[in-house]
Parts: sequence; structure tokens; C-alpha cells
Amino acid sequence: MPAKPTPHFQPPTPEQFDAHLQNYPANPPSKWQTRTPLLIAVALVCMSIVMTGPLSTILPLVALAWLFGHTSFRTRRAFALEAQVRRTQEIAMLRRYPEALRTGWKYLPQTVPAPMLHGQTIAMIAHCLDTMGCYDAAIVGYDYLLHRLPPGQPIAVHIGVSRAAAALGAERLSDADDSIRRLRGAVEAYENTPISAAYRLVKLTQQVRTHHFTEGIHESEGLVEALRPLGVDAGYGHALMALCHYHSTDADPITPNQSAKTWWEQATLLLPPESLLQRFPELAPLTELA
Repeated sequence: MPAKPTPHFQPPTPEQFDAHLQNYPANPPSKWQTRTPLLIAVALVCMSIVMTGPLSTILPLVALAWLFGHTSFRTRRAFALEAQVRRTQEIAMLRRYPEALRTGWKYLPQTVPAPMLHGQTIAMIAHCLDTMGCYDAAIVGYDYLLHRLPPGQPIAVHIGVSRAAAALGAERLSDADDSIRRLRGAVEAYENTPISAAYRLVKLTQQVRTHHFTEGIHESEGLVEALRPLGVDAGYGHALMALCHYHSTDADPITPNQSAKTWWEQATLLLPPESLLQRFPELAPLTELA
């Protein structure tokens, strides 16, 4: 469900998001950085072997204490960062998108040494921008991830579908069509999953945005089941199908409106009308059917 920016909050522009990503790319520690603490501890132990006197006894203990303390500090810091990323994702799941976006933006630089957390944070930021209607900025994040993920992996396919939806939202219809065509084969491997459901919704959105309403109706068989993995967000698909029937010129003047009303009622059982209109303003005529 899209969320409007708060009065005192301005989401980043595509240029700002791109600059933020370029300034803080993932940069995991090198093998030498990872091994340095152990090497220092080994060096101290070796020094104790060749030395005599009290230091030969103390140095091994110092080495172990330093290694334990350093490892413990790094572990606590990693767990704290992971917990922060998880909390930010939970805020986004609660649909508090401006807050999640601000928090994710703030913590992205800290995730640089952890590529997985870094990618999760970028995906969350892009999702927040997408749901807030900042489609061009969201595409910047999606493209950044797609260029770094192995093609065909579930997360890459899911992000690809999200990018196609964002392109439709930005009215980049040719771009969206290219993305949808490329994804067709990859999505087939994820039947009856949120990925296939999101792809079906994107296809329906494309048909509506290109005014192929009759085509949308002809492909409506099994739509309810196909969209079910989306949960309440399936309401967007029901509303778009209602719009297809509303604008259909293939049937008599009465049947389309009755079918449109039925689909619209199903949509509003899942999502409030204001949420549907916020994401798809073209649904406005359907409010007259209530």
C-alpha cells in the first residue's frame, strides 16, 4: 500500500539515491583483515617462546585475552547491526515507509562490511520508495541490486518483477514491457508463489496502463487464486480487473458494470478505497459503483 510522504519529509531523488549507493558500496573485509587478529595473537605467542623471564608467561595470556576481546567486540557489533536492519524491515512491514526509509538511509553506511545486510537495506529502501510513489528513485535501487545478483535466483526474479512494476508506475511503458518479457521464463519456475503472483499483477497493470482492457478480461480466469499469495495486496489486482470490466467495450452496457461492481467489492474487502486510489488513481470512476 503506497504511503504519502510526511509534510516535513522529502524522499531522496534518483540522483541522491545513486550518489548514496556510489559513496557506500559493499566492501567486505579482505582475507588479511580477517586474519590479522589471529596473526597478532600468534606473533605474541611466538615472542613468548623466544623470550625469558616473566614476559614469556604473560604474553600468551595477553594474546588470548586480546584475541577473545577483539572477536567478542566484532561479534557484538555484527549482531547489533543485524538487529537494526531487522527492526528497520519490521517498520517497513508495518507500512511506516517514511520512517523505515529514513532509518535505512542512515544505517546503509554501517552495512558496507556486510554485503548481505547491505543488499537487504538497499532492497528495503527501494521498496519504501516504490510504495511511496517515488518510482524513478526505486528503480535506481532495483537496478543496483540486479547488476550484482546472479540471474535466475529467486531474489533476483522478485526484484526484477518489482522493477517492472516501478517502471509502469513511472510510465516508462517500453522499459516495463522489456522487463516483463525478459522475466516470463524465469517466473515460470516459481508458480503459486508471491513471485508469480506479483508478476500476474504487473501483467494486469500493464494491460490497464496500455488500455488493453478486453485482453485483461480474457486472461482473468484463475486470477483470484493466482493473486492469493500477495495477501491483502491482491486487492489491487481485483480493483484493476474491475476497471477492465468498467471500460470494456466487448459486452453489453449492463453486464460490464455489474462485473466491475463485483470485482470492486472484492477489492475493497481487502484494501480500503483510499489505498487503492492512492496507488492507482485511474480507479476513481469505480467509487461510483459502491
